[in-house]
Amino acid sequence: MLPLTSAFESLGQLIGPADPSLFAAEEAKKALIGLARDLRGLAYAFNTKTSYMMLFDWIYPNYTPILLHAVELWHYEPQVTTPVLKLFAELVQNRSQRLQFDASSPNGILLFREASKVICSYGNRILNVEVPKDQIYPLKLKGISICFSMLKAALCGSYVNFGVFRLYGDEALDNALNTFVKLLLSIPQSDLLDYPKLSTTYFVLLECLAQDHMVFLSTLEPRVFLYILSSISEGLTALGAQKDSYTGLCG
Repeated sequence: MLPLTSAFESLGQLIGPADPSLFAAEEAKKALIGLARDLRGLAYAFNTKTSYMMLFDWIYPNYTPILLHAVELWHYEPQVTTPVLKLFAELVQNRSQRLQFDASSPNGILLFREASKVICSYGNRILNVEVPKDQIYPLKLKGISICFSMLKAALCGSYVNFGVFRLYGDEALDNALNTFVKLLLSIPQSDLLDYPKLSTTYFVLLECLAQDHMVFLSTLEPRVFLYILSSISEGLTALGAQKDSYTGLCG
């Protein structure tokens, strides 16, 4: 991991100054993109608990703040944020039960906290970014879709005891769920159905929430609940239309 460690150390130095004009932005972006893609490949390949924990212990808590800071700096540049978001979405995937932590281990909670920070940091910033209508998916909705996928994987991975958050007053879960609501309400329902990847991540996340977090859904404001019900209705209508079209072609 020495080359990756050196890359992270160099990146941390590049984006360290508070004023973005004081560091080599383009050099830092290229380094970040390459590093995030390399780490995502490693995370995908590490399907055993032992190998995954080697990666997790290395990246947290030393280097996750650098990734979070990068998302804060360049939230409006999808070519930079997409690799970082995809990296975190991969880290929270409980593939091959690699995230089955011991009962006394805090790692599941720590991992969810980091994912929550990234979702909230990116989500709350991207809400204020105005983009042209014809560029809304690559510049905005794609990142939101990855956040939905990340949240779903973290919520349904069966490695986090979510009761601990409320027991100790930790707002990581509530913050992530509330950010999801804000992101959802920012998306016109027509866009929700027009982009298949976005609609897939949304409905899969919604299914997860309905199964394991019904208390959260039951406390939503009426306008939010109506939006969700309307999206389900529109989704079923669109699915029915697709089936009818397919049947007509086969007939």
